Amino acid sequence: MPSSRSMPSVPSLFSRPVATLLLAALLTACTATPKPTSAPATPAEPAVTAAQETAAQETATQEMATQEMAAAGGETDSSPWADTERDLPLDPAIRHGRLDNGLSYYVRAHGRPDDRAELRLAVNAGSILEEDDQRGLAHFVEHMAFNGTEGFARQELVGYLESIGMRFGPDLNAYTSFDETVYMLKVPTDDAEIVDQAFRILRDWAGGIAFEDAEIDKERGVVVEEWRLGRGAGARLRDLQYPILYRGSRYAERLPIGDPEIIEGAPYDTVRRFYRDWYRPDLMAVVAVGDFDAEAVEKMIRETFGDLRNPDPERERQVFEVPDHRETLVSVNTDPEMTRTMAEVYYKLPDQPEGSVGDYRRSLLESLHHAMLNDRLAEISRRPDPPFTFAQSFSGSAVRSREVYYQAAGVRGSAVETALAALLTEAERVDRHGFTEGELERIKADVIRFYEQAYAEREKIESGSYADEYVRNFLEGEPAPGIGVELEVVRDLLPGIGLEELNRLSREWISETNRVILVSAPESEKESLPDEAALLAVFHTAEAAEIDPWVDRVADRPLVETPPQPGRVVAEDVFEEIGVTSWRLANGVRVVVKPTDFKNDEVLLSAFSPGGHSLVPAEEYPSAAFAATVLRQGGVGPFDRTQLDKLLAGKIVDLSAGISELDEGFTGISSPDDLETLLQLVYLQATEPRADPDAFRSFIARAQAMIANRLADPSAVFQDALSHAMFGDEPRRQPISTEFVAAIDLEAAKRIFRDRFGDAGDFTFLLVGAIDPATVRPLVETYLGGLPAAGRQESPADLDIHPPDEPIEVEVRAGLEPKSQVRLSYHGPAIWSREHVHDILSLEDALRLRLREVLREDLGGTYGVSIFGSIDPSPEDRYAVGISFGCDPAEADSLLEALRAELDRVRREGFTADEVAKVQEIQRRERESQLEENGFWIAVLESYLSRDIDPRLILEFDPLIDQLTPEHLRQVAERYLVEGRTVLGVLRPE
Repeated sequence: MPSSRSMPSVPSLFSRPVATLLLAALLTACTATPKPTSAPATPAEPAVTAAQETAAQETATQEMATQEMAAAGGETDSSPWADTERDLPLDPAIRHGRLDNGLSYYVRAHGRPDDRAELRLAVNAGSILEEDDQRGLAHFVEHMAFNGTEGFARQELVGYLESIGMRFGPDLNAYTSFDETVYMLKVPTDDAEIVDQAFRILRDWAGGIAFEDAEIDKERGVVVEEWRLGRGAGARLRDLQYPILYRGSRYAERLPIGDPEIIEGAPYDTVRRFYRDWYRPDLMAVVAVGDFDAEAVEKMIRETFGDLRNPDPERERQVFEVPDHRETLVSVNTDPEMTRTMAEVYYKLPDQPEGSVGDYRRSLLESLHHAMLNDRLAEISRRPDPPFTFAQSFSGSAVRSREVYYQAAGVRGSAVETALAALLTEAERVDRHGFTEGELERIKADVIRFYEQAYAEREKIESGSYADEYVRNFLEGEPAPGIGVELEVVRDLLPGIGLEELNRLSREWISETNRVILVSAPESEKESLPDEAALLAVFHTAEAAEIDPWVDRVADRPLVETPPQPGRVVAEDVFEEIGVTSWRLANGVRVVVKPTDFKNDEVLLSAFSPGGHSLVPAEEYPSAAFAATVLRQGGVGPFDRTQLDKLLAGKIVDLSAGISELDEGFTGISSPDDLETLLQLVYLQATEPRADPDAFRSFIARAQAMIANRLADPSAVFQDALSHAMFGDEPRRQPISTEFVAAIDLEAAKRIFRDRFGDAGDFTFLLVGAIDPATVRPLVETYLGGLPAAGRQESPADLDIHPPDEPIEVEVRAGLEPKSQVRLSYHGPAIWSREHVHDILSLEDALRLRLREVLREDLGGTYGVSIFGSIDPSPEDRYAVGISFGCDPAEADSLLEALRAELDRVRREGFTADEVAKVQEIQRRERESQLEENGFWIAVLESYLSRDIDPRLILEFDPLIDQLTPEHLRQVAERYLVEGRTVLGVLRPE
């Protein structure tokens, strides 16, 4: 739980349909295919993507490992990894050591991104070590690290980092979990003094946090507000379920967020005592990865951290067990604010080591098993009358002392037994009949391709991924041999993995001993939920049922049997300054290509065409808004979604179509080797969209189930009230509802999709990444030049939908928890330009600095302030600036008054020179990194080209930064923070 996590941005309510915004999460849940991971969906901290290494270093690692095996008598002639008892070596590219005081360190030179370093301080201590009078203080100590140290008084630390262009949140962060606390710092390395100061900051966190009485008292309110922010149906259910899931263990009563009464009243020395006991060098590691001299950094760590001393006496750092239980534990709970029903099954397993070749093989087996089972579950969810809204299977670490095998299903209505039975039946089907050879062949191809891509990108991976991997090596023992070794191990092990041992895995995991069943549901479903006996009966029924073998449906034809007649390039423009080439094809399609070397195995695609569903009658809006999603469920051309997914096994490729209010288009990604497949998918989606009635019925059924209880959530009630106050009964701004979903018509969706994508003549396609224009040109001419075009030239319709110009105030009373939400938004007509967009984003940056200082640090009234600013282009350009924060209901009015007073001060006096300088440096540093990212280039090129702006101006960003002055930003605030055009919403508990 980081002490400075940036709050999610509040979406602009003025430019996008509310239904579209509210459906974003729903669509992901309804359409995504679960992917195998190494950790289950438990309360544990989320896993972080593994890092990759450079080619030369990997070769050295492989040679070293082979030599080690030979020395140990291993079989090096046929397989260097035949000895499964051997530990995987640590990548020799890492300078790893341990100081005399016990502190560990990991140092690696890596130049991605340039002139940056990712630093970590990992502390092997979390909330599990708290005494009864300290619950929540591990997390509180983490907060205090940002409120004064030996080298930085009060907020000087944050202020210093902002002055060098780092953001509080993305570049300066931390989290506390049950078992650990980790601090994260990203700094420039083009200034030796900055690097030196960065290690002084880590040193202060390790042994020099000030803990001034006044700062402790001020931070109490911030931490309590973080606790308050996390309260709701999920937290209340967690409070009921954790004592069951972790029965008899400290994990049941040591949630990192803690007890607000202790946070508010803990004596000063009780806070300091946790720090003295557990922040000590033998429980710490310093990790540094970045663009620097590794030898010099290693020396700096030795000099900076060598004087730290362990306490005397040292308390034992225990690993706390989760006790066994012979019986199945069951918890069935409801909550008035719960919006959907879930059934979860946990099988608690012993913790497994990770360091040896055999451990790696076991992990690989588990990943293959879950990937194949999850593919089956996803296929079942796409059936016309699906038994669940989604289902998934995982295994991995839950807490330090336990792993779990985890199964979960989203329930339609209250049909818990139906969903659970379907989930258990699939595990039973695997146990009895096993997977098929085709399934195993496909998933092996996916796994190999994944590792090959990781190896190809070893020099381009961000330093932060390496740093996080080394933190896990220290805390959890996760091996870090380097991607070259991992690829070699996987290539060596994978052929020897057969169906027999994969099929029996679930048999080894599933047992009535150490089993926990958790059911959570809306209060409205309470009377129809099964009791413990009924739930246990589902398991016995599944075991006794007759189950047929799985039928593996595959397609035996190529993706595109007959390529289209190629078009040709009829005009070419080259923008040498930015390395961009633009082609105009004979059918009118414009294709913009930018080769980059930012990634070795990545090509991004984006396409846009003006019009969108603004051109569709209001009565067909639901079908238009969901046309692309509905058709994606059905697959493409002759292939349904299941067949398509199987056909693409072993490829790195994905494509999505979308229709927004103002335009329609595609987004996609592939490896260079699979670029032809990506363009084939574009061609098929545009020319042969597939409306599958079975997939459509499945989608509607799952969507209806997931939104049926949406208004039980207080935030949904609040959102709807704001929307109605701004837009009334305007059909294109209505929130999602069962009626809205029921209005989606498959034939209308297909007709609208065909209309929007059937004429490619005004489309612009962008390709950015590891591509050669000469190589890609024939593919472009074939698949994009072969798209149909009728010569239409369209513009989006002016729907004239925006809030009224007079102030709007909305108060909503909803929710059981003692928490409020305040949203204040400004809106009005604007003129879109590069300068104006930069102005409003700079205002956003400056307000973020000011309001964090005032509302969080000075008043301690909120955990964080979310701010957004935008100018949205449309037939009538409009701006929006929004400010949102959560707080104690008793403080909502006073904090709102303080907010308005501060905004008035900004309009009158502007910002300080120091604040403006911080904004400028943050923007300069961010742009340095952005210019080396494919995602930035494809987004900014689309923005410029869609508005007919010379793309060469992308490089002229410094003049925009240089024009920022206190007076300029004061004028920007005066222009956009206009009191006459405001929307104020306040959510208070019932």
